[in-house]
Amino acid sequence: MANDIYAQTQAFAAICQAGALIQDLANCGTWDEDAAAILIKSLATDSTNDLEQLYPPKYLKKGYFSLVQCFSGNTGEQRYLQLAKYVILFVRLERKVTKSATAAERLARRLRDNTAEARSRHLSVLDPDLIANLSNIYKSEISDTGLLKFNIYGKKNMLQQLHIQHKIRALILAAIKAVILWRNAGGRRRSFIFKRARLVECANTRLKQI
Repeated sequence: MANDIYAQTQAFAAICQAGALIQDLANCGTWDEDAAAILIKSLATDSTNDLEQLYPPKYLKKGYFSLVQCFSGNTGEQRYLQLAKYVILFVRLERKVTKSATAAERLARRLRDNTAEARSRHLSVLDPDLIANLSNIYKSEISDTGLLKFNIYGKKNMLQQLHIQHKIRALILAAIKAVILWRNAGGRRRSFIFKRARLVECANTRLKQI
């Protein structure tokens, strides 16, 4: 999968989709459940070989669209400027999380344990208990360790609601997973500027196929 521009685009669209859903939650208090479900579900698998199965394109439309809007250079709309900042923060956060092999393995182990518990209890992908558990994992393994300050912008009355906080933290975990997959496919922060146009082109092609 190394240096596969189509796989890179798919994983990068998932990163963008996580950020776009966080914006929806922070400003409106709602999220597209189908778009959220594939991201949360990705945390329950260690398989990274088939991105088409992990991120079915028809459920990644929001991510492809957001990728195009953020990185085509054709929009200065505040929403997409803010989303681009989130994407950059996701990439930085993944690097900090995976820098320590011990911390990365501990996070992976807790995610596996959470998946096993959810399956034993027959919880759905977006069950509030599963999302709350993911939120707690993010808080204890990432937020409370001070790895990176991550400010979420939105309406105060939305951001103060606990269930919205849980969903946002779960989506950040899903974004970290997508960054890992993007890197596995050959994505690199330093070369992103040179591949940006190609990613946008691939995302536009995907949008026309959906």
